[in-house]
Amino acid sequence: MQLVAPGRACHAKKVVQFGESLRDTILYPVPHRQYVFTIPVMLRLYFKYDRGLLTRLCHCVYESLLLFLRNTIGLTDGVPGVVMSIHSFGDYPDKFHPHIHAMVSDGLFARTGTFYVMPGVDLKPLEEIFRASVFKMLKEEGKIGDDLINRLMGWRHSGFSVHNGVRVRRDDDGGREALAQYIIRNTFSVEKLTYIEETATVIYRSKITHGNNRKKNFHVYTPEEFIAAITQHIPEKSFQMVRYYGWYSNKSRGLRNKQGAERSSDELVADKDIEIIDVSDYQPPRIPSKSWRSPR
Repeated sequence: MQLVAPGRACHAKKVVQFGESLRDTILYPVPHRQYVFTIPVMLRLYFKYDRGLLTRLCHCVYESLLLFLRNTIGLTDGVPGVVMSIHSFGDYPDKFHPHIHAMVSDGLFARTGTFYVMPGVDLKPLEEIFRASVFKMLKEEGKIGDDLINRLMGWRHSGFSVHNGVRVRRDDDGGREALAQYIIRNTFSVEKLTYIEETATVIYRSKITHGNNRKKNFHVYTPEEFIAAITQHIPEKSFQMVRYYGWYSNKSRGLRNKQGAERSSDELVADKDIEIIDVSDYQPPRIPSKSWRSPR
């Protein structure tokens, strides 16, 4: 029996159109990186049963990036361009694994439109900033207290992580489009699914996992279990899974369309060896978005 995911064709088309739209109308011709922010298993249930916390998690990510980039580059009022996608799944759909994929300009934009490229640095300070930001947010929300915070702070591996190993060059339009498509990929892959009609079971194959003292690269579900596994990732009505911040926010883009870049002297930067790219005259073309019904 062949399994066909409902809306698979629509999602594939959405992914392609999202990549094209970001490439053509939002992203600037500067280097970009993919950042992935993850949180400890112990904290994930709070986000599963209170989906509003995912919005606050995005704010934690942006504020952490902003502080880290400004301190590193020395540009106190510069802003990055950030597109975030909220993911709630890992290698297998039965685990609720909230984390953030962010496509981030690899540096900061000054008010004048000048771009200051981020030098290569250790990400450990960013991870610590992010951890502190999440702890503060969850404490403000009444989800955790000082006892749990102190316990997690004492772990050798806190469960928080930040990775940014994927970098796209400033002249790589195709790379920016591919990265944009990747950050909104689907919860599960049809190619990884096999339905065994004789036993009425669903086999999902993915990366090797560890459990019960053995390794395996698949998981077996009953049909009901698999439906329950994938439906937990359906967002609430009107919930935005993709967010735009900084230079790429709706507000910033709207102001630039009305006013253009400021014409003033560039801000002082602590490290004079930082690469500078002038994109003050760049104007992303205003291309109407394609309807999902329109033929390609």
